[in-house]
Amino acid sequence: MERVFVSVENVHFIINPMKKVLLFFFIVTSFSIRTTYVRGQEVDLRTAVAVVHSNHYESSIKFLKDFSNMFRKDGYKNAAKWLEKYTEGVMATGFVYQDSLTKQLFIVTNYNVVAFSEHVTVDFLGSDNKTMVKYEHCPVVAIHDKIDLAIIALPDSAQCSSLPIFQQEIKDGREVFTSSYLDLLGQPSFLFGKGIVSNFRFYSKSFADYKDIPLIQHTAQVDVGSAGSPLMIKSEEFEGGYAVVGVNTWKAWTRENTNLAIPAKYVVSLVNEYRNAKVELSDDQLLARANQFVNALDDYKKIVPFISYEYLSEVTPGDFKDWYNACPKDIKTIIKESEPLEGVRIALAYAIHIEALGKIVKVTDVDNDIVNMVYGNKSVTSQWVKEQGQLRVKRLSFFKPKTASKGFIIKDFASKGSVAFGVSNAIFSTSTSSLKSKLMYNLTLSVTLKTFVSFDFIFKYGSLPLTRVHHNFTTNTNDTMAFHVDNGFEYDFSVGFQLPVRVGLISFVPYVKPIVGINFKPEIPLLIYGVRSGLETGFPFNYRNYLLLGVGCQLCGFKDEERGKILKLNSLDVYLKMTF
Repeated sequence: MERVFVSVENVHFIINPMKKVLLFFFIVTSFSIRTTYVRGQEVDLRTAVAVVHSNHYESSIKFLKDFSNMFRKDGYKNAAKWLEKYTEGVMATGFVYQDSLTKQLFIVTNYNVVAFSEHVTVDFLGSDNKTMVKYEHCPVVAIHDKIDLAIIALPDSAQCSSLPIFQQEIKDGREVFTSSYLDLLGQPSFLFGKGIVSNFRFYSKSFADYKDIPLIQHTAQVDVGSAGSPLMIKSEEFEGGYAVVGVNTWKAWTRENTNLAIPAKYVVSLVNEYRNAKVELSDDQLLARANQFVNALDDYKKIVPFISYEYLSEVTPGDFKDWYNACPKDIKTIIKESEPLEGVRIALAYAIHIEALGKIVKVTDVDNDIVNMVYGNKSVTSQWVKEQGQLRVKRLSFFKPKTASKGFIIKDFASKGSVAFGVSNAIFSTSTSSLKSKLMYNLTLSVTLKTFVSFDFIFKYGSLPLTRVHHNFTTNTNDTMAFHVDNGFEYDFSVGFQLPVRVGLISFVPYVKPIVGINFKPEIPLLIYGVRSGLETGFPFNYRNYLLLGVGCQLCGFKDEERGKILKLNSLDVYLKMTF
């Protein structure tokens, strides 16, 4: 019954009516038995396709929560909620593949599903279509450096079916099927789709890493949660009736029934590579990997795969902000379009690249997980960890995120605006103590452009400390007389330069700014001109904004047209400033 074929092309004899009935009965029975046999062997896809729940690294969760708090304090509540939700991990799909040699069972899925996870939770839908069979702490054992693929090891006790992989190229119009899980009403819901191959060789410049890889474009249904699910063909030739031809990875949301899958032959290559090259923290492997890292320092893109997620435990959102602001515009765009943690790795990689630029870096020897190196003229170390089947950098002694910016000029200081409240008192005068004790109260609004240039709009009210210079023709000397004008108003405008510098957590902002203004004393308005200089000391209070204490000196003068004399208006300013 395994191979029953009925051909009528070469039948050249007459069949009586009774024989016709018997022959028809035989054909129908044979076909029924044949169909029943094949369907009886057809795999239940619910035992071969699973829900994959990612579990982020603890260091990654801490970083994301800190970032979420920063956004919340800055008023970006939706962004904060999105990051908080992101820390819970994602729900996606994977399918079971068995290594033909070792018979080990793996879950195949997209790398972006498990990118920030050391291990995942895998769920299979039970036979009652309600309960889930759960396997926890399944390790991510291998990832592809360029292609969006990852494999997860299942425990030896796992009870599930596996899907074979069809490595040959399929043609346009071939019927294909999808099997995945979507999040429906807060729980996984099995989804089976059917379609055709609409373009068996899709190439796009938008996918730089896939420029030489023909992706499979198809119309079978995929949805949110389908990432990593199998694209299958159906045939009696395959054990279980189905074979995987691709891994669903992208969906064109602006197009109808336009989905892309990575050819399944790359899954076989990844599994073979994992089997044949077991990665361990051995001296030989670590020495080779460290030399690869040193050779990658000339290109930040090459550095990214070497950075571990444990490295992020040393990174604060403030560090990331500084690195991001130091990046060129094209790299900023790449970071913004990446997943949050992947964007941090890219920014960190670029910062390391800039730090090592022009330096001679050499590997000397290995001591357990420590690689001794020469950085310029200094002896430095790098610490390594095995992560997702790869050896990655956990720490660099010549680049520590929390100290890398010491003495570093802040490229984009705080925010674009600030408000300050302060007082002014007379200096450099011979006025009496009673005059010196009278103050002016200041309100200043500032706008910062390009970090180093700022504009100030200053309003003052109170006692104006003045000194009048009068020439004594009798003695041929200049006499100076100090006095003040009560209830005076003054409006000033200044524009000048500042140099924000960070030392640890404290920022110092020295500045020099020419100033012009108008002073309304009781008699007539006076035009003021001069210069302001001083120093502001800043403390970050929510990663983005600063509270600053400023001390400045204002040296100004104006001509008293009424008396034909030059008056000096010098003061010491103390103020408290907050950026926004």
